[in-house]
Amino acid sequence: MLFTSGKSSNSHLTQKVFEFFTSTYDIVSDVEVFHTDLSDDNAFGFTEVNGEEQFIQVHNKLSEKDYVITLLHELVHVVQNEAGIIDDEERENEAYDLEQVLYKNYCAS
Repeated sequence: MLFTSGKSSNSHLTQKVFEFFTSTYDIVSDVEVFHTDLSDDNAFGFTEVNGEEQFIQVHNKLSEKDYVITLLHELVHVVQNEAGIIDDEERENEAYDLEQVLYKNYCAS
């Protein structure tokens, strides 16, 4: 199940992106997407496991394209967390590779 919190001009896209992603990948965890200012962290997004929930933070001042790509990237991390993949380099390489493929498919859908 998807939950959203925080404020972003792109938050209306969250459900659509999540549904697109889960049409290909199974996600067992509840996922919360929190829209927040990540300027001080110099990041577009983070994912962490919070009990049985996966908590995604997405920077709230991204362009629509960067928002969708970031959310797709972080959803890859959700799947990796569920699969027990913990190697940071492996996780990031896979997420960066998949985000572009997923974004192209998302735009085509």
